[in-house]
Amino acid sequence: MRRLKYFGEKEANMKRLISALFIGMMVTTLFAQLATESQRKFIKGNIADKTAAIREASGDEVLAQAGLDFAIGNRQLLGVDRDLSALAVASILSLPMNDSSQKASDALAEKLVQAFNLFEDETVKIAVLDKMVTATYISPKSVALVNGYLASARSQNATTRAAINAAGKIGNSKTFEIIYDAWRTDRWNQFKSETDDALIALSAASLADAVKAISLASLSETYAFFTLLTKTEKNSQNFKAEIAENALSKAIYNTEDLSGRMEETVSLQLDAMKVISDNHWVRASPLVIRYFSLAREEYEANVLAQDKFVSVINSMAQLTSSGTAQTLSNYLADLNRKAEKSNYPAKPVVLAVINGLGALGDKTAFDNLLYVTYLTYPQDVVSAAREALAKLKW
Repeated sequence: MRRLKYFGEKEANMKRLISALFIGMMVTTLFAQLATESQRKFIKGNIADKTAAIREASGDEVLAQAGLDFAIGNRQLLGVDRDLSALAVASILSLPMNDSSQKASDALAEKLVQAFNLFEDETVKIAVLDKMVTATYISPKSVALVNGYLASARSQNATTRAAINAAGKIGNSKTFEIIYDAWRTDRWNQFKSETDDALIALSAASLADAVKAISLASLSETYAFFTLLTKTEKNSQNFKAEIAENALSKAIYNTEDLSGRMEETVSLQLDAMKVISDNHWVRASPLVIRYFSLAREEYEANVLAQDKFVSVINSMAQLTSSGTAQTLSNYLADLNRKAEKSNYPAKPVVLAVINGLGALGDKTAFDNLLYVTYLTYPQDVVSAAREALAKLKW
């Protein structure tokens, strides 16, 4: 058995040696006719000379690929070797990644994957990851490498950091799941900024993935995710409004009753509403109208503070639609009915409604605004109603 094992290992070593010799012959053939000084130096030199030749011949694709082939072909024969690692790094950094051919790009990505898996040196691994993201065509092999590494990465080293950065640039839906889970659990707490940036980029690249995460997350996770995506300057305003719309929907349907702790739910509702109004996201008007009914209920139950309720009214007035105008007009009618019985609403609330209707300018509010002037509201409320009437569009 020992003899068999010995001969087996010997045969394997011979195969590696033959492979290395074959690569050497291939390189010689490639350079035989039109070899430059750097190419001659590569062919004739030792490993250090080969590395120097590649560095000197910046942009020489054939030389860079030959160096990478040499490093890959001899890694198992030489084991952990600093000079070979240096050659691998120099070759990887010199590789151009602008080949428009998908087949050529996939072949090059395969070599980079081999280098990543063969070399333990972090500098080699980081060079691979950094090079992959510069490709004109992102090979699925590159994405699979990043996903595979991050899915099992628990250590927080330089390679993990580079992989997180790469994920944000070339990732897919699977990458999103991995990064989101790591962000949610704070798995890579030393690289929080990098994880945040990767998740922001992946979310912007796929709204569907972000919306799915919101639908499946707890309210606390939804709020944190919503805050991450809407506070950054890296996302478009439309994207933020889309996220806010989905977060508000989640917050509305999460409110079964007004008992228990409501602080986080109310905060998410208000913040989402503000993003929607700031971006004049009229598409969300039907959802905002449903939310106003809930906000009114929260206000009357003393769950929502008066100033917060006023902010909801002001936000509604930013969404110019017949639905929002009708909703505010109906609410003013309810306030007027209470005022008839000397049950006057809080002045900031009624003023917000009147001013909002004036800003919207919808003539459906005419009767209710006019009626304010006939009731015994404070003079500043009556004056506001007259000003709002003058702003209505006919």
